[in-house]
Amino acid sequence: MTGMLASVASLEEAKTVLEYKVDIIDLKNPKFGALGQLEQDTISSVVKLVNKRLPVSATIGDMKPDDPKLYNRIINTADLGVNFVKVGLFSKNIPNYFIETINDCCRKNINIIIVIFAENFVKIDLLEALMKSNISGVMLDTKNKSANSLCTVMKDKTLGQFIGVAKAHNLVTGLAGSLKVEDISRLMSLRPDYLGFRGALCAKKDRVKSLDVKSVIRIRDIISGKNIVNYENIITEEVAMNGTVA
Repeated sequence: MTGMLASVASLEEAKTVLEYKVDIIDLKNPKFGALGQLEQDTISSVVKLVNKRLPVSATIGDMKPDDPKLYNRIINTADLGVNFVKVGLFSKNIPNYFIETINDCCRKNINIIIVIFAENFVKIDLLEALMKSNISGVMLDTKNKSANSLCTVMKDKTLGQFIGVAKAHNLVTGLAGSLKVEDISRLMSLRPDYLGFRGALCAKKDRVKSLDVKSVIRIRDIISGKNIVNYENIITEEVAMNGTVA
């Protein structure tokens, strides 16, 4: 069954997606790139809020795969108590240093999700060394958030092959990258473990703006198989009961 990963940029946004029962809360700062990192205090506050009720992931920022600070950034992020640390592969090639650093961190029982960008994707064979490392999962994403969605950058056949190979290595799989509502059923048919969203959850579909509650509910319900049509009524009812929706 495919779950919903919701990327949030603040404690208040985390409260919203927690209330509406997403499957993973992902922490990143969209103002600082594809995988911009949030401040440590914010990450710690969200981890405390969630209190192990569902998994929390956090990005480490847009770092080159040969960055000498990579190891410390992963360790420091993991020490904040998140369940998964998301590390982007910002290159078409996979340097030995990157694999070695990732494996060193995994040996410390850190669950690492490698984010592979569609713009850098060459062929699955080149990812074999990465798949055989000690990582916990892989995600396909897009680096250029102002361009097209993952569905227009990559063909379904390639996406399906990626998911199949990753699952053969017992890895958690995810698809993200400016995904739209109309992409959901198509991608769910490929059976990834998670679909990741940021822009589609935000006001005016702008990833740097605040979350739009109706959009969060709509996407959550589509993924969970519910058929709720009148979102205005939902919001009105919840405001009446709780006084707020955020």
